[in-house]
Amino acid sequence: MEVSAESRLQSAAKKHGVTLTKVDCKAFNATGMSLLLELRGEGHGVRGAIAEIRGTGGVRQAIEGEGSGDAVPLLVVLDRPVFCRATEESAIVCLECPLDSGNQPASWRFIAKGAGDLRQVLARLEREGIRARVEDVAPLEPRPTLTGRQKEVVKAAVSQGFFEFPRRTNLTELSKLVGVKPSTLSEILRGAERRIMENAFAAPLQEY
Repeated sequence: MEVSAESRLQSAAKKHGVTLTKVDCKAFNATGMSLLLELRGEGHGVRGAIAEIRGTGGVRQAIEGEGSGDAVPLLVVLDRPVFCRATEESAIVCLECPLDSGNQPASWRFIAKGAGDLRQVLARLEREGIRARVEDVAPLEPRPTLTGRQKEVVKAAVSQGFFEFPRRTNLTELSKLVGVKPSTLSEILRGAERRIMENAFAAPLQEY
């Protein structure tokens, strides 16, 4: 979904030549939200951006953390943003937050339980004066998961350090632990690795 609503936090960061990334967000109370942000840029630019964020309407508190290099963490408590308010009465899980976008219109990707939830979000955005356009709707397809035996074997392999470098155990020793032949163990591990990779890439891998 494309939404046209400029983020005042992103605007403050861009004004001072700083890159702002939302790391995490949580409901603070019935009307508030806490955002963990990361600001990257020159020291004077970051300080200017933080000062401007503290003075931004709706921001209740902004606590600067100890940075590393050019990255500075900032915990912001603010009135619940319009996008969060739009999902209050709907079964929505956000995948990509429009607060992360420094461009307009911003992209908002989420999982909705049903068409009714999507319509509810669109109606709420309209009441808030936010222009929104649905770009794509697709069913959520289940991704491949490990079988019970694969989970058992992978768990044993991880606990015994099989995937570490250097390995703390070898295929033969691990096969004795899980009670299968080394060749069988190798086949189980390859199958599990394939399923994990397919899950990571959200698509079946091609054979070559």
